[in-house]
Amino acid sequence: MSDAIHPSSRAIHGAIDYAELEQLGLQADDVLDFSVNSNPYGPSPRVRIALNDVVLDRYPDRECRQLRRAIVQHELVAAGLSIDTLVCGNGSSELIWAIARAFLSAGETTALLNPTFGEYAAASRVTGASIIDYRTCEVDDFQLNIEHCCNWLYEQRPRLVWLCNPNNPTGGWLGREQVLALLAACQRLNALLIVDESYWHFLWPNDAFSAIEFLHSSYMHHILVLRSLTKDFALAGVRLGYVVGAVEQIRCIQEQLPAWNVSAVAAAAGEAALADRSYLQDCMLRLIEERHAFFEALRSSGWRVIPSRTHFCLLEAGSAWSVRQQLLRRGLLVRDCSSFGLPQFIRVATRPQADWSRLVEALKEVMKIC
Repeated sequence: MSDAIHPSSRAIHGAIDYAELEQLGLQADDVLDFSVNSNPYGPSPRVRIALNDVVLDRYPDRECRQLRRAIVQHELVAAGLSIDTLVCGNGSSELIWAIARAFLSAGETTALLNPTFGEYAAASRVTGASIIDYRTCEVDDFQLNIEHCCNWLYEQRPRLVWLCNPNNPTGGWLGREQVLALLAACQRLNALLIVDESYWHFLWPNDAFSAIEFLHSSYMHHILVLRSLTKDFALAGVRLGYVVGAVEQIRCIQEQLPAWNVSAVAAAAGEAALADRSYLQDCMLRLIEERHAFFEALRSSGWRVIPSRTHFCLLEAGSAWSVRQQLLRRGLLVRDCSSFGLPQFIRVATRPQADWSRLVEALKEVMKIC
C-alpha cells in the first residue's frame, strides 16, 4: 500500500484558494480575506529591511540557533528557558506532524477536543493511531466542561491529547486551573498534552497565563506547547513556528524534522519581527478596538455571534457553503466551518473598519438570499 496521503485525509483550511479564484475570474488582490486568523496589519517594517540582507547562496543554520535565542529573549524570557527546550519549524503545522510521528504509533489513541484545528487529526491519522473525539456543544457556546472531559479521558485512556488554546475555530479559552486539570489527568494516564497557543497574543482580555509555565513543574514531561509566528507576526508567506518542552522530548521531535526545515528567509523574518515588540503591541491594541466594533456591528445586524476571546468568531449562517459562495462573488472570503463539523457556521476574523464594514453590509444582503 502506498504511503501517500489520500486527499480526503488532508485538513481543510481557510485562506485564498487560487484555483477557485481562477474559475471565478478573480485575482487575489480582488478579495478581502476574513477566512484567516492573522494580524491584518502585516509584518513589522523591520522584516522587509532584514530580508534585504539575507544571504541566498549559503545554507542556513540547520539548528536555527540565532532564531531560537531571539524566541527565548523576546517570548520566553519570563519562563527562564534555554534554547535547548525549543525547536523551530516550517509553521506550526510541520511541528504538529513531527509531534504525531514522534509520540504516536499504530494501535495507540489520540484525543481531540472538537471542534478544533484539522491538522491534529490529519497528522495523527497517518501514524495509524485511533482518533477519539470529545465534542463541545453549540448550546453551551462550545465551552469545554473540564470535569466531564477529564472523566472522559480517564475512560478512554489516550496516549496524546491535543488542546488548541485559544481554540480555533471557536475562540474559546481555558485558564490556568482548567488547563492544569487536563494536564493532571494526562499525568495520571501517562499521556502527553499538546497545548497549541498559536493565537495567544490575540487573547482578549489579555491573560498572562501560558501553559509554558508548567514546564517548570512536575508535569514537564507531560506537556508540549506550540506557538506560531505566522499569525501574530503576519508571516504567513514564510511559515514559521516553534514548540517548547522538556529537552528529551524536543530531541525526539527534532529527529522527525528534515535538515534545513527553516529557511534563511524565514529565520531572518522571524528574528526581525520578534525584536519589534512595540509594533506587535500596537497591532494588538488596534485589533482589540476593531474587534469590539466589528463584533457589535455583526450582532446589530442580526447575526448570532458565538462569544470569543480572540479577534475571530463563529457566526451562525444557516448554510455556511451558500453564504461563503455568495460573499466570494462579492470579493469577500470567509471560512466555511463544515470541515469542523459545523456546516451552519462561518468563521470571520477582524480586519480594519473599512474592510469589515464591507463585510457587514454584504452579510445583510446575503442574509436575505440565504
